[in-house]
Amino acid sequence: MDNSRRWGWSNPPFTHEKLCCVWAATRGLLTLVLLLTTGGWMSPVVAFATPADGAIFDITWSASCQTPPAEAVTALDYAAGLWGTWISSTVPIEVRACWKSDLGSGVLGTGMPAGYIRNFPHAPQVNTAYPRALANALSGSDLHPELGDIRLEFNANLTWSFATTTSGGGNDFVAVALHELAHGLGFIGNLYVSHNTGFCGDGPFGSLYPCPTIYDRFAVDSDNIALFSYLPGDPYALAARLKSDANFGGPNTRVANAGMAAKLYTPAYWQQGSSFSHLDQATFESGENRLMTPSYSSARHPGPVTLGIMQDMGWLRVDGVPNVVTSGSRIVGVGTATPFTGTLLWDGYTGQSITYTWTTAEMTATRPGLSAADVISVTWDAPGEKSLILTATDGESSASAVRSMLAFAASVDGPAEGKTDRAYAFTANVTLDGYPVTYTWEATGQSPVTSGDNSVTFTWPVSGTQTITVTAVIEGAQTQAVHTITLEETVYRYLYLPLVQRTF
Repeated sequence: MDNSRRWGWSNPPFTHEKLCCVWAATRGLLTLVLLLTTGGWMSPVVAFATPADGAIFDITWSASCQTPPAEAVTALDYAAGLWGTWISSTVPIEVRACWKSDLGSGVLGTGMPAGYIRNFPHAPQVNTAYPRALANALSGSDLHPELGDIRLEFNANLTWSFATTTSGGGNDFVAVALHELAHGLGFIGNLYVSHNTGFCGDGPFGSLYPCPTIYDRFAVDSDNIALFSYLPGDPYALAARLKSDANFGGPNTRVANAGMAAKLYTPAYWQQGSSFSHLDQATFESGENRLMTPSYSSARHPGPVTLGIMQDMGWLRVDGVPNVVTSGSRIVGVGTATPFTGTLLWDGYTGQSITYTWTTAEMTATRPGLSAADVISVTWDAPGEKSLILTATDGESSASAVRSMLAFAASVDGPAEGKTDRAYAFTANVTLDGYPVTYTWEATGQSPVTSGDNSVTFTWPVSGTQTITVTAVIEGAQTQAVHTITLEETVYRYLYLPLVQRTF
């Protein structure tokens, strides 16, 4: 198998081309009108109606590929409309589709995100690559309006069933499209194996696949150890797990899977484009979650496990289940209380009592008897990447959200002893690189000094212990460090020389 690394029920390359498409609302239905860039019109087709809080897909068929049959256009639009009744986005999801005959024998189709974005506004997890469609949905705006969000390819040489009202026999195009769209929406891992070595964002294909993705963040082994944590120290252990023991361990996925992490497809021989990016074939092939197994099935619903995975990654669901979202700073200062807000989004909420449980590695806070929102302040005592999990429940239904942030600390270097009336320099250091920092220096008997300079000089006229406090601020988050210097009185000794008078 080649190294072009594509996902779905196959792995051929995709070439991004441009075609124009326009959506129009007609009596509660969505009408898709396609204008080929070659100048020809295709007949309008009636698409699946999506709810106001669902998602709309703008589908573009590439003019440089073969012209798709009208039935394929209708069936893909129908499949996208189904996804629009399960997930929510206020930003239309741009899909680029290609109908081509050179995908290879037995290849049905492929799907993948057209790109990833990190650290965008409202990103729940810091330093994490989100597929473009999800980043747009979370930010509430099209972050790259000139680019598409999802890339799809379908095999033009196959005999397809394009039925929409019922599941078709043979190669069910709607089922394949649902599967490939799921990959494009983010059901894809960028951890991979090459030469029995595990990689994430580096190695032979690292420049093409940003890592960790939000999908990668939730991958754990059977001991609930995050796969990403095996890097950089033990890439061979990562490779071993990617070929035997990888699971999706998000909290919503566990609820959907009887309390357990969902086993991912991890054959002993790494299969580029299939391994790690599907549900395990043996575990899920015969049940309601079989759509996202690596082998073809005619399923036309993702199943609760796949929808739980989507929700863990950040997609809001519109299929009747509760959602909970969190907001707060992506940067926090060690030793400083930082507020976070949790909000319940659920059509089924009618005022019943909600219990919010906030969990970090250091604490768990359960707050019962609340309504549709909660606010908590969290203080971390050490720097590093931190995780905050919120679960909201009314006792019957529940939803969880995970966010991560970077906690930073400050320190001060300088002399611990000295004498009065002498200048002493002090330097502040923070544990977070790459961000602008504002420093405010306060010292005993001195006027405060605020600047972007991490060093300052003070002189004291009196002896004793002097306290220097620096407050470092990054993106509004602050932390402090304290340093003391003990000064002795400077003793001045004067030498008097005799006066000599000369007479001339």
